[in-house]
Amino acid sequence: MTARADELFAARLTFPVGDRVRGTVSAIPMGAGRAGLLVDLGQLPQGWVDVLHLPDDPTDWPAVGKTGLFEVLQHRPGQVRLFPLDAGMRGPRTRFSRWSGREWAAITRRYPEGAVVVGTVTDVFPGNHEYTVAFDDCWSVIEYEDNAPSVGWTGSFRVTRLLEWTHRILLTPEM
Repeated sequence: MTARADELFAARLTFPVGDRVRGTVSAIPMGAGRAGLLVDLGQLPQGWVDVLHLPDDPTDWPAVGKTGLFEVLQHRPGQVRLFPLDAGMRGPRTRFSRWSGREWAAITRRYPEGAVVVGTVTDVFPGNHEYTVAFDDCWSVIEYEDNAPSVGWTGSFRVTRLLEWTHRILLTPEM
């Protein structure tokens, strides 16, 4: 296993997808309004908030030193992708989910934690060790360590978490 993969897997253990973490804005490397901002999470790797999750007006971006609460979205080698949970750190129209509150409530009733769904692998992302599974009218991104399934593979997956802030369903493959 490569050092990059080791870092990726270590970050997943420290900052699991869906967890809420506290962090402090440490830098805006490309300048406000451009790419996003770095967040110090108290240990490596650093967090990253994409410009799409921040206020439209760069003057409303959180300043370096501002502390807030974030949801872990994803892992990339050397980086934890974050979604700001504090309303003051994101734009008024920033929405992560495609589902309304009413639609999300129906989905959580249909797919409660512990439910088993049949899904098909639609994409594989080797750089992040992730793959996407589509089931019914939903989808989920699943992290893997060893071997990725092939696109088109269909199998059973268990709903392990329902993420209220970002309206995401986390799945794990059934063994």
